[in-house]
Amino acid sequence: MTRLLLVLWASLVSVELARGLANRAPAGNLSCFQCFKVHRLNRCQPKVCRPDEKVCHSNEVLLYTKSRRRIQISKCCAVQCPNSNSQFEWTLTEGIQAKIIRRCCSEHLCNRAPDTQVSRALPGRILLPMGLGLFGTLL
Repeated sequence: MTRLLLVLWASLVSVELARGLANRAPAGNLSCFQCFKVHRLNRCQPKVCRPDEKVCHSNEVLLYTKSRRRIQISKCCAVQCPNSNSQFEWTLTEGIQAKIIRRCCSEHLCNRAPDTQVSRALPGRILLPMGLGLFGTLL
């Protein structure tokens, strides 16, 4: 039983270490997700930026009613942030709302979707403490 717990604990630690190494930025240029007027986030692909491009930029344009929603996503590398992080919302016509969300950041692949970051980070952040707690309890 002790061996099984040690193997489980070692597996959890190695998974957590591997995730940490995978999220580190490579030496050299910044990398950002890039796409232009796509309707799905999975259409945005990582791209190595030019040496003079220092930020990742993201625009999301949403048009929505009570029953429908339309989104256009654009992401790219930029020399500087073309505008501050901002969100504008207004009514186009009765029943149709519009929203523009603009973001800039300066870390490796930082312009990914927030929900993607959470879904990737959450399992490791839960499993390691649970595994360590179980290991400590059973010793």
